[in-house]
Amino acid sequence: MVEKVIQVHLEKVNSTNTYAKENYSHFDLSEMTRITADEQTAGRGRFNRSWVSPKGENIYMTYFFTSDKNVMDLNNLAQILSLSITKLLNKIGLSPHIKWPNDVLVNGKKIAGILCETIDLHEKFGVVLGTGINVNMPKDALDQIDQPATSLFVELGEKQELDSLIKRLEGYFLEDYHLYKRDGFKPFYMSYDALLTHKGKPISLKQNEHVISGVLHSLNPDGRLNILLDNGEIQTLSSGEIKK
Repeated sequence: MVEKVIQVHLEKVNSTNTYAKENYSHFDLSEMTRITADEQTAGRGRFNRSWVSPKGENIYMTYFFTSDKNVMDLNNLAQILSLSITKLLNKIGLSPHIKWPNDVLVNGKKIAGILCETIDLHEKFGVVLGTGINVNMPKDALDQIDQPATSLFVELGEKQELDSLIKRLEGYFLEDYHLYKRDGFKPFYMSYDALLTHKGKPISLKQNEHVISGVLHSLNPDGRLNILLDNGEIQTLSSGEIKK
């Protein structure tokens, strides 16, 4: 069990995930390390997309910790963090949803994304679990992003204190992380399923260069996605990107 979180704060970094991957050998691998930054010059989302990261406006954060191989599903870790974020947003008066597997939306617009990467450390995995949360970005800056995006400032009409949000989120995440380590995804299944977007709707899901079309049928109890295909079969997917 992680007893404490070691904090590393940077004024400027290429990305907090990249920093963790390049510097983990200096970390205490028996503990969890949290990297935060005021600004990212090369923030990344899934599929190596850029993540707009202006100085001092948003949360740019990565957790680094180790995991025994074959003990936990690393895809679930990003889902757990997305649920922790929805808890925080609910507490401050928003009604978030999750676009599978781990984009957090408010009013149909992306407010947070999560990127989970791993490093092979022989007996263990090094887990690099990063998130970007739009906090104080104004609408004109959000409108420059290549997909519908929003921020806490736009939704609530007032600026938020970043350090306070990070501390509150960390409390939720550590609680969720320890529960997941003990009991797996089962305790989170119903909460995640209730927040899932596109349920019962036609979607196209891109998996590498392959596109799968069908109706989003349900969430599998292990966090994977069930798609009802046109031929009546259900296909269960562990990764991909919902395009509509």
